[in-house]
Amino acid sequence: MPTLSRFVFATALLMIATPASAQNFVTPSDGYGWTRGDANSSYFAWDDFTTGNGPNSPDIDAFPNPLPAGWAEPAVTETTGTAFVTSTGNLYSFGATPLEFEVVVPGEPVAGGTMTVLLQTNTQGREIDPATIVCDGAAPVEVVELNRVFLGPDGIGGGSLVETLWRFEVPADGTAVMTFAADGESLSLDKISVDTFSEESSDCIADVNGDGALTPTDFTAWINAYNNAGAGCDQNGDGACTPTDFTAWITNYNNGC
Repeated sequence: MPTLSRFVFATALLMIATPASAQNFVTPSDGYGWTRGDANSSYFAWDDFTTGNGPNSPDIDAFPNPLPAGWAEPAVTETTGTAFVTSTGNLYSFGATPLEFEVVVPGEPVAGGTMTVLLQTNTQGREIDPATIVCDGAAPVEVVELNRVFLGPDGIGGGSLVETLWRFEVPADGTAVMTFAADGESLSLDKISVDTFSEESSDCIADVNGDGALTPTDFTAWINAYNNAGAGCDQNGDGACTPTDFTAWITNYNNGC
């Protein structure tokens, strides 16, 4: 490799490894209704990953600690097998295959209940493809971009630093499995945190987005749940997600809470 090319390549890798901005992650007490450490909650966070081809355990914080008997081990895993760990502990690849990830976290099981999952991601370079991200097969009911810093044109060392919160409402069966993929080559996964809170399902079944109020946004949330067979779709209680649940949602909405 010519000397100049080696210099440019090394400089680009240094840019990937160097944090571009302070973390802007939020906590559940920032408007989500619970505090870390509360009963029925869990919290796990990752900053420095240690392996590109296996499960990574949380290295920042974990609650509860130790885990109750029978709970799944929290882990972040890159699943294509093409990632490596950078000098600052990021999961990265500049190969042609976009990286894919699986995040597993345990939470308090509540029979018939709902688990709110707050996944927060910090990526550099390319971004997460929002069409690929699901939790237990359901798409997020809320997406909030917390921070964005432009790093340069796409490619090694370029793209953007992006911090995003993804909220899911899924059955409280004790484990949440999130999967997502990069939207192209050269994504660097820097940080992840996941908070969960489990509770008995609300009697207000038409409140699909779980914000405690019946508004037109619940219709959008129901459409999303229907398209992804997610929590909140089954409005008539027949155990299936079908078009008849739309009529049931209208009835439930009109009946109020």
